[in-house]
Amino acid sequence: MGSQKRDYDVLEIVPKWEITKIYLRCLLANLTILLKWLYESVKCKVNPTAIMRRTIERTDFPNKPPIFMTDTNLGRHSYVKLENTKLHFVEAGSRSNPIVLLLHGFPDCWFGWRYQIPELTHYFHVIALDLKGFNDSDKPHWRFEYTPKKVCEDLRKFLIAISAKSVSIIGHDLGATIGWLFAHTNPEMVDKFVSVSTPHPNLLWDNLPKSSPFNRNWLEFVQLPMLPEMELKHTADKLLRRCHSHVTKEKLYLSGTNGTLTNNLMEAYLYSFCQTDDWRGPLNYYRNFLFYRVRDGEILQCPCLIITGNDDRFYKLESVVKSSEFCENFIIKIIEQCGRAPHQEMAAEFNSTLLKFLIGKKFSQKPTEVQATQARGLVGRMFGGIGTVANNTVKLGNNLRETYAFANPLSNVPNFMIKG
Repeated sequence: MGSQKRDYDVLEIVPKWEITKIYLRCLLANLTILLKWLYESVKCKVNPTAIMRRTIERTDFPNKPPIFMTDTNLGRHSYVKLENTKLHFVEAGSRSNPIVLLLHGFPDCWFGWRYQIPELTHYFHVIALDLKGFNDSDKPHWRFEYTPKKVCEDLRKFLIAISAKSVSIIGHDLGATIGWLFAHTNPEMVDKFVSVSTPHPNLLWDNLPKSSPFNRNWLEFVQLPMLPEMELKHTADKLLRRCHSHVTKEKLYLSGTNGTLTNNLMEAYLYSFCQTDDWRGPLNYYRNFLFYRVRDGEILQCPCLIITGNDDRFYKLESVVKSSEFCENFIIKIIEQCGRAPHQEMAAEFNSTLLKFLIGKKFSQKPTEVQATQARGLVGRMFGGIGTVANNTVKLGNNLRETYAFANPLSNVPNFMIKG
């Protein structure tokens, strides 16, 4: 118990004055929504055609999941019950292989890893988890079920339940935030960590771009229970299509045991977020995580890959790159012409980068020495050099050096960036 307590002592709550300020702004934001609803209600009574227009514009959400979310084309659907919470996950690959745990973002589910599961199963036992509160996993209503300590403890118990002593974690968005926290609090259970398009928790909450749909104003708005869920259910279709705009460009997706083609990928997300309860669990993460930080001086010792797109409008590129300060051994990869979901938008390049990091030599190319250059600060981190990744675990210092060694670009994985 003593060790467990020390592990979670690395998490700290923000000052009380900051908490008070957040809740005051939350009340103001929710009052604005109530006034909006009152205005719309009066408008509908005065102008009945407004009701007809809203009915016509209303999105019909599917009442059952699309076939590609229930078949076994990507893997076996399994469940684990932890005390009062049942978690759904899809597993694929040999159980004798090392385990890779995939943690999706918000708003998403296990299906967000549809392009990684088939590739990873050649080398790993893949576990694509539906986070608690999402999709087919249980959705506890109470806010305290989603504190960082509770979420990390549930994840630890889940790994014990599937007989995993340690795993490599790949997380996107909210899943990456959980991955950062879990790697800090349970380092002995994390072999390698991959953060996809997500800054470290200490850099995340105070550096959100105003253009993001999940900016600081949104975070403050969702702190009040019930009302935000109702508002999000009302605007779900618009929000989901904004978050998954790239999905509408994926014209065909191979699915089903007979290899049928389908182009209704958005149905997966519309189904997963069609009810008010489908939003409550996800929002409860943000009602807790916003108030926690990792204690100063805590550095991850496991090898880390930080990968993001250069056109991500949800998180600042500077914050993602600066997250390397919390890693002892790390690689930074920036994918060109890519937004917030590189694992879906640029799956081939993402998978090559991922496999190179996870299994090393089988996807490595011998580096070639060229003239060293000077690079400092953020620009140095982003564009300073392309380092050798010939070894399975790349040993990188925690202090920025003056010079860099360059490697020949790989055909599918250009522009590796490593802090030397």
